[in-house]
Amino acid sequence: MASNDDSTVEDIDLENLFDMDIVLFQRKANKKNEKLEIGAIQEDGLVAPISAWTLESAFPNSDTLEFLVDEEDRFPGLTSEDIQIVKVIPENKISYGSRQVGGGKGPGNPHGEESEILYYVDRDALKSLCPSTDGEDKYTMKDVEIVVKPELEILW
Repeated sequence: MASNDDSTVEDIDLENLFDMDIVLFQRKANKKNEKLEIGAIQEDGLVAPISAWTLESAFPNSDTLEFLVDEEDRFPGLTSEDIQIVKVIPENKISYGSRQVGGGKGPGNPHGEESEILYYVDRDALKSLCPSTDGEDKYTMKDVEIVVKPELEILW
């Protein structure tokens, strides 16, 4: 993990983050949208948005959401020119897993050699501080916009 809970908007630099760090970010081109997005640092140092296929908890007796990078959202990747990182999710609020692409079935991955990373995030970590629009307080709580794509679920 490249950062800690004390990071502020001004001091989070994409170049200082590590592969698989999970971040909350805002697109610079869309300042009118106050919602934050969730993404993960990829092996090339760029951010890819991550999506869930359901808002239900991934595990019994937990409040953990399961995310992955949709291949449609992966490229070209987001740079510091495109986004402002608001928060790095603390490592005690995340975990990782993997699954076989296509469930390990079919002509695209018949032996299950190809896999994709799963990102597990505690739901309470998906709140963050971002600049206030009213000018009174420096920061205000905003919810993260979770992109839900049911078609990403693999039924075993």
